[in-house]
Amino acid sequence: MPRLESLAVGGYFPTSPEVVDRIAAMIHPTSHGGRVAVRLLDPCAGTGAALQQLAAAIGGETYGVELEADRYEEAAQLLDHALPGSAFSARIEEGAFSCLFLNPPYDLDMEARRLEHTFLTGMTKLLRPGGLLIYIVPQRRLATSARYLASHYQDLACWRFPDGLFETFEQVVVVGARREQPVSDGATRATVEAWALEPLPPLPDTGETRQQRALPVLPAGDVLFTSFTFDPDEAASEARRSGVWTHAALIERLWPPEERRVRPLMPLRRGHLAVMVAAGFLDSLVLESGQRRLLVKGRTYKVSVPVYSPDPEVEVEREVLRTSVTVLDLRTGDVEVIDTGAGDAHRA
Repeated sequence: MPRLESLAVGGYFPTSPEVVDRIAAMIHPTSHGGRVAVRLLDPCAGTGAALQQLAAAIGGETYGVELEADRYEEAAQLLDHALPGSAFSARIEEGAFSCLFLNPPYDLDMEARRLEHTFLTGMTKLLRPGGLLIYIVPQRRLATSARYLASHYQDLACWRFPDGLFETFEQVVVVGARREQPVSDGATRATVEAWALEPLPPLPDTGETRQQRALPVLPAGDVLFTSFTFDPDEAASEARRSGVWTHAALIERLWPPEERRVRPLMPLRRGHLAVMVAAGFLDSLVLESGQRRLLVKGRTYKVSVPVYSPDPEVEVEREVLRTSVTVLDLRTGDVEVIDTGAGDAHRA
């Protein structure tokens, strides 16, 4: 394909829904939940449509990474978990995924190496042994990765895209299961090299009978899937979900639950009332009793009062605290003021 065309779309060639349907028909639908999970990873997710379509057909929890900002925004809406940026700039747990859906950019990296092969070698470690690889590349690029595919994967099979789709970019689909340990397998390597040159059969139609491949199940729970780039919003969300502020003992110490209303055993004295007013408990408080609704506002203030002086020529004063409580009857409009300085109550 022309390099300029590849650059124009950022190496992005989305997988056709027809191809995804045919791939899904090769995979045994998974059952999971509770203590086990099936995780599907697409490190070049695009809009997330292909992985979401695959998961809808076979089941599984979806994880995707996308470099281009607009496509990432779409993927974040479709997938269970999505990261912006490059998959090589993300922290992703090794061996945590049941299926690696890999349709990498068709281009060269900064060191003139094929990106298809770079993604294959870099992402394989994320797939658990026995996990399923779905590798979509131009047919002629298989020769570059023949040795790696043969040593790291077993039970390999390859098909070309269906007629009408293959002619555009001459793409093929390779499927295989990750080996427990890499081995030297010259025969399989020769087979993959032949696939890069020889005519291949098309992907089987969804109605054709074939042996389905099973996906391994994994222990349920969170896995490491985050970006090296610091995102304040993501960090705040994670802190609210599992940070130190979620510890019940800390929350209770810093923000104790509201105290329930209680009825005192004995009537409050003036001293108690003064303390409540000074503490702000009677600041525009609405009290209800039967048909009465009262708005209560209290205040504490200082006044100077004369005190005894042994010298009749010298006046001595002392500051004392006085308390007043103003009560407005919200039904009648009557106002009553209780002032310790005045010594009694009066109405207005």
